[in-house]
Amino acid sequence: MTEQSFVFYTSSSEGSPGSRWEYTGIPDIFYQSYEEARDEVMAMRKEMAAEHDEKPGVHLIERIETLPVSQETLLALLNEGMGAFIKSYEIVERVG
Repeated sequence: MTEQSFVFYTSSSEGSPGSRWEYTGIPDIFYQSYEEARDEVMAMRKEMAAEHDEKPGVHLIERIETLPVSQETLLALLNEGMGAFIKSYEIVERVG
């Protein structure tokens, strides 16, 4: 049986303190496509601008690839957090 990796997209605020994959108590939301992630970022920015009457900061749309799924990598995810499960990571767009 071949172990499989997956590609997902997520977003974050530019300049967030700490390591990108450090647990902050606020869960990341992941999407299956770049378009889905970008649509959510744009909707969030529009909502923030309307509520706060100010320009939201820069948001990053990020592409991640997981390690191949295995018992060991799932155990690392559960015990060490998302950072232990990521094979590669890149910022694909800065929105702001």
